[in-house]
Amino acid sequence: MSKETDYTDLERLPDHNHLKHFMNWLCNKPRWLFEDLYEKYFLKKKIKLEEAKLELEKKELELTILRIQIQELSE
Repeated sequence: MSKETDYTDLERLPDHNHLKHFMNWLCNKPRWLFEDLYEKYFLKKKIKLEEAKLELEKKELELTILRIQIQELSE
């Protein structure tokens, strides 16, 4: 089925295979679900833990700076 248009530089897209698309979705759906669950339950906990560690290090640095300032003022 060839349609004539005013745009001669347009290329016709390849036919869409619905069965191939469905099989691709069917095969990849379990992987997508697993990735979503992994991200939801494991990566967020890991990120929160890393943020807590960074916050702790920041507080420790602030404490050392304050200790040094107190020592300088007491001298």
